[in-house]
Amino acid sequence: MKAGFQKFPMLVLLLLIVAAILLFNRFRPFAYQPQGEDTYAFVIASSPRPTAKCERFETRLLPQGTAVYLYLLRDSTRTLPSYGDTVFAKTHIEWYHTMGRAFAFRYTIRPSQTHQPPLQVRLYNRLSSAGLHGDELGLVGALTLGYKEDLDPAVRHSFQAAGAAHVLAVSGLHTGIIYALLLALLTAFGRFRPLHENRIHRCAISLVLIAALCAYAWLTGMTPSVVRAVVMLSLVEIGRMLYRNSLSVNTIAAAAVLILIARPTDLWSLSFQLSFAATFAIVLVAGQAERWLHRLEWEYSWFGRPLSWIAGTLIISLAAQIGTLPITMYYFGQVSTCFLLANFIVLPLAFFLVPCGLVSIALGGSSLGILFTHVTHALAWLMNHSVAWLESLPAATVPCHLSAPMIPVYYLLVLSLFFLFRAARPPRV
Repeated sequence: MKAGFQKFPMLVLLLLIVAAILLFNRFRPFAYQPQGEDTYAFVIASSPRPTAKCERFETRLLPQGTAVYLYLLRDSTRTLPSYGDTVFAKTHIEWYHTMGRAFAFRYTIRPSQTHQPPLQVRLYNRLSSAGLHGDELGLVGALTLGYKEDLDPAVRHSFQAAGAAHVLAVSGLHTGIIYALLLALLTAFGRFRPLHENRIHRCAISLVLIAALCAYAWLTGMTPSVVRAVVMLSLVEIGRMLYRNSLSVNTIAAAAVLILIARPTDLWSLSFQLSFAATFAIVLVAGQAERWLHRLEWEYSWFGRPLSWIAGTLIISLAAQIGTLPITMYYFGQVSTCFLLANFIVLPLAFFLVPCGLVSIALGGSSLGILFTHVTHALAWLMNHSVAWLESLPAATVPCHLSAPMIPVYYLLVLSLFFLFRAARPPRV
């Protein structure tokens, strides 16, 4: 234990915090205390989405801020709440894993102090005014801003069946794309290396990157998944300024520790579990596999660069799938069989679509903005149809459920295989 704490202090601290949260079960979402007798306060965070008999709103439950779908009975004699309004409803919240649902027939509305739509919605409207429409508009809104209210349920299902649902959630992938592009621009695509050679330049660039990441988190509405990614990458940049290993198990554990100290209930958030499981797996599995590939000396051959890119994409996709597999099996009861092919198609498209979408938002309806909008529309159309084709493949998904007690058993088995793999030596060629 002492040796483990000296080598991975933040990881040990994370395990202790998780154990404490599990011990004090009162942090679980379904243990929230209502305001009064079965009376809850919901802050409206989306426009209404019609169902058979109700209007569905995405809300934040006060005071914890947990996401809850609120269903209000459609009534022509009553005014529906708007963005930012607080709804006090006497209801019962049903919890489906990490998402709550509530049906309210009697409720009161406290109007917001400002009737201006949130920044996220106003930016989404700029995409619409620039010329995007249909499923492509909904996809670009989800990818760039995290606004998924207009995303067709059929599109969601296609991405989930293809094993690419992680692309729809603005999270570490999208924040990482922004981070990589900014880093490339600030270092002239690697032509000079101030991050390593000059302390002042390195610190200046790191501070610019941290500020830009915080601005992007604010732009997307400070969603928990983006905040997690920004915290993690900010710690990476702080590590660069201090000449420390930038991305390691301790860095990821430190980000998780900070988030759980601020919001212990995030431990039961599906996006929290998936993002950190995938990141831990990528750092451990992909890092070791890349060292194996480096020993093969592919970079000295003419086919080394493209082959290394293909192998790297495969390794990262497979590592993320290994890390998140038990969680997806437990929550969704199915496994995608074409996730590797989906990532080969979707990830490169997302790498270009996200910055093009942000440029389209920034430039609006100008001539250059319309040009970027056409490019964004074409990329979104290609992504939608590619994922729909993957969903149509035979046996694209396989039903498979894993019970909760088997999840730690799975991770212990994976860690055992990892250490065996690490101890082996690859052949030299």
